[in-house]
Amino acid sequence: HLIIVDRAGERRLDLTGQVGFPFFGQLIRDCLDGTATAMTQDHIFKAAELSLIAQARAVRVTSAPDPAVASGR
Repeated sequence: HLIIVDRAGERRLDLTGQVGFPFFGQLIRDCLDGTATAMTQDHIFKAAELSLIAQARAVRVTSAPDPAVASGR
């Protein structure tokens, strides 16, 4: 499924059998073969670094209702 969230709302698209993901197969082969077909090692390390930074800076969002919205303000 592809989930699209924008100003218009949330939409879920069932793409079963319509879209392939060759990247993941290439990444697995890279891990097994020690190659860099899917992406370079520098790219992988930068992606991991950015993921860790984003996780460290993340703010937990709860589903508790906003009192201002609940009161109609």
